[in-house]
Amino acid sequence: MSSIKSLLFLVSLFTVTTVLAQEPFNPTSKESLRLGVPDPAVIEARDGSGYYIFATGHGVVVWHSTDLKAWKRIGTVFDRHVPAWAEEAVPGCDGIWAPDIQYAGGQYYLYYSVSTFGSQRSVIGLAVSRTINPAAPGYRWEDQGIVIESTGKNDYNAIDPAMFVDQNGKAYLTWGSYWTGIKGCEIDPATGKTASTQPEYVSLARRSRQPDPPNIEAPYLVKHGSFYYLMVSWDFCCAGVESTYKVVVGRSTNPLGPFVDRQGRAMTEGGGTVLLASDARWRGPGHNSFLQTRQGDFLVYHVYDAANVRKGRILQVRPVSWTRDGWPRVKDPLLDPGASQRNKKQLSPLVGRWDHLVNGRDHYDIFFEVSGKMTGTAGESYWKQEGRQLLLRWMDPRAPGGAWIDHVQLSADGKSYSGKNQNGTTIQGQKRND
Repeated sequence: MSSIKSLLFLVSLFTVTTVLAQEPFNPTSKESLRLGVPDPAVIEARDGSGYYIFATGHGVVVWHSTDLKAWKRIGTVFDRHVPAWAEEAVPGCDGIWAPDIQYAGGQYYLYYSVSTFGSQRSVIGLAVSRTINPAAPGYRWEDQGIVIESTGKNDYNAIDPAMFVDQNGKAYLTWGSYWTGIKGCEIDPATGKTASTQPEYVSLARRSRQPDPPNIEAPYLVKHGSFYYLMVSWDFCCAGVESTYKVVVGRSTNPLGPFVDRQGRAMTEGGGTVLLASDARWRGPGHNSFLQTRQGDFLVYHVYDAANVRKGRILQVRPVSWTRDGWPRVKDPLLDPGASQRNKKQLSPLVGRWDHLVNGRDHYDIFFEVSGKMTGTAGESYWKQEGRQLLLRWMDPRAPGGAWIDHVQLSADGKSYSGKNQNGTTIQGQKRND
């Protein structure tokens, strides 16, 4: 991972209450793997003992709760930072990333990934157990070894695995981070594995006009009604208040796609409806899992507290409702009732997704972040409002002075803008519904 540069704009911090983790936080350090509850994978135990989360960290860190609100760290899956086979396969690895936990055929499947920052040399492994309750008879995780690997010869990165088991008994695995995006394939439901460690796969989602780097990762597949929903995370994780992570979603009538967003755009061409993004209080929500219970559905993910980023990526749980036309909608976090209304008042109405048009022909799918950054573009870019005027700054070594400067004027309703850059090129923008 590259280091994160300082923003050109100041951001306001708000005093809030947070939970979990007390250690100092450095987003560019491997120590970040040991803090908070990054990349939480949630499941409800079949024996009635409550809810369990498996998270990134040495040995896969395990948390337990009986109400989805109070969580207690109860141990790790492995007694070493990574299994010996994975350490040999990926030299320099330190800790296990992005686990996934599912139940099928009388046992629990725990997928996990091992890699190093910025590398495509990665492996996905699997462990199984008859129970996830440490107090239950027969509690024991058995490592099944490698499932999928990636090298420089692949167009994907073999991390961020997630299993899905359909009602007909067929099982699927999704994975992928950066490179050419999210992949998926059918797996043997009896073993949880593919026929090869470099299997044939289907492309499920990627970024169009890909930003540099092509930031998409963390797939998660669920079914609701007659549709399969693919959730992925866009943009940048792990940078405190500057984090631009967000959860987007598309759906299909087939577990391996094609997936389209609410406007009908294909996720393989950059489509995706934004389900959750940063607000005035919480920054960089993403790498989610999804919990379906008799009491309702819940989105489970990590996020930063803007007032105390030293706590790292903390856990957050939001109830999910479904619109009449079958799209998910998140509610306030369980531990933060009334958050949506408070944060809406503190948030600029310009924050969100825009269709940016250059010279009447070149469209760019961009997002005005709460921090003052713009995402969805190559390189760093920033936005700043001054009354009805909007200044857009796009860092580009080929531009005059090293940056394209767009001076545009907002419409009366604040949902569009128009103007020119320093070369006189026409610039237009339109706010998008999601």
